Amino acid sequence: MVHSRVIRSRLMALGAVASIVLSACSAGSPTASAPTVTTRVTVGASPQVGSTSAQAAVTPRGGSTSASGSASPSASGSSSAKTAPSAVTSASSSSGSSNLGSTHTSTTNPGTSTTKAAAPTIAPASIVTEPRDGATNVSPIVPVVVRAENGKLTEVAMTNPEGREVAGKLSPDQTKWTSTEVLGYGRGYKITATANGSDEQRIDSAFTTLKPRQTIFPSFFPSPQMKTIGVGQPMVVIFDKPPVDRAAAEKTLTVTTVPAVKGAWYWWDNRTLHYRPQSYWKPGTKITVSANVYGVNLGGNAYGETDRTLKVTVGPAKIAKIDDATKKMQVYIDGKLVRTVPVSMGMDRSTVVNGKKISFVTPSGTYVAQEKYPVKQMSSATYGLPTSYDLGYDKAIPLAVRISGEGIFIHSAPWSVADQGVRNVSHGCININPDAAKWFYKTFSFGDIVQVTGTSTKLAPTDGFGDWNIPWEQWQTGSALS
Repeated sequence: MVHSRVIRSRLMALGAVASIVLSACSAGSPTASAPTVTTRVTVGASPQVGSTSAQAAVTPRGGSTSASGSASPSASGSSSAKTAPSAVTSASSSSGSSNLGSTHTSTTNPGTSTTKAAAPTIAPASIVTEPRDGATNVSPIVPVVVRAENGKLTEVAMTNPEGREVAGKLSPDQTKWTSTEVLGYGRGYKITATANGSDEQRIDSAFTTLKPRQTIFPSFFPSPQMKTIGVGQPMVVIFDKPPVDRAAAEKTLTVTTVPAVKGAWYWWDNRTLHYRPQSYWKPGTKITVSANVYGVNLGGNAYGETDRTLKVTVGPAKIAKIDDATKKMQVYIDGKLVRTVPVSMGMDRSTVVNGKKISFVTPSGTYVAQEKYPVKQMSSATYGLPTSYDLGYDKAIPLAVRISGEGIFIHSAPWSVADQGVRNVSHGCININPDAAKWFYKTFSFGDIVQVTGTSTKLAPTDGFGDWNIPWEQWQTGSALS
């Protein structure tokens, strides 16, 4: 019996010890058979690597559990899917272990660093000029540019040799300044500019423009004073010196018309170009001719002297048609016959002076009115016939309208009224009666057309504005750009 009590007593002691061990195991884990757990650490809330805290969240497979066994949020206040990668924690369970439930952290999560990122480096402001400092032979028509890099321009001043500022424009973002006026030939210019960025930068720059060997000046016909021209008037540009590079010279010339019409340039000689469309200009057409020669090398280091512009408007279509068969001139204005006038043209004769044959026949062809005079002094000596010869003359002729470079006019001829409409008796001019001459002189002007048909000779295309006597296909080959 005593032995039984002793055995029972020992068994009860062993049960108490077992109860104590089981209680210790249940305090560290709801399931004693789970030897490993995973801990998720939120960025900015993780304990230091290797440390143990009663507030660090230990998350078994079933949920979030604090060290005391109750449900608890993580150290950051909540658990989130956008947290940094989780740290892995190993926990060993043993019935005899005295550290059951303790946590050992072995992670180097980058999200746990408290080091601040370095501030970005800001490059200092700099200023670039085009052309560069010290440049020579700079084109006077290429805009000067000042740029700020890593900053904004706060001041730009460009001056000529007299100290006058050159006009320019600053971009909206204040990073670019561009000159807006052309410069002079063979001149020196200075630039001062300031820019602000992480610091303030200031530069001083200088350059010189090119100096031509010579300059070439373009003139126009019609002249800029003429506002209205006839339908047959070619546009003419005359350079005061022959350009070596015809193609470069022609490229500087533009013709703009309203309404638009196709035309072409034709080199008349080494200084002169004519421009016309395939057919006569339409009445009302507005024509703008531009010679943008300044700053352009026209060959041989000769540059254009200045840009020029001509603006004219085409007036009514005035065309006088003279037929040798009828000895009459019919005048049309905008297609309507308005007057018929008897005429006497050049006699069918010729003479020889110093081996040169001089014909008095009025050539057939298309003429363009070029000049007119209330009184014109005319002399046969101008075309090689001495005034002392039997057919020579030197007289003041009234109401004369020139239609030829060789001296053919339509003019008043009271001395030949009886021959007008009957026979040709002049030296080549077209004689009309005084009344008709007054009307014709008042009505016809620069660029109006006179067409002569039926005579034995033809008008040379190079005589005056004989442009319309050159076929269009041939005309187009007269361009240096064709």
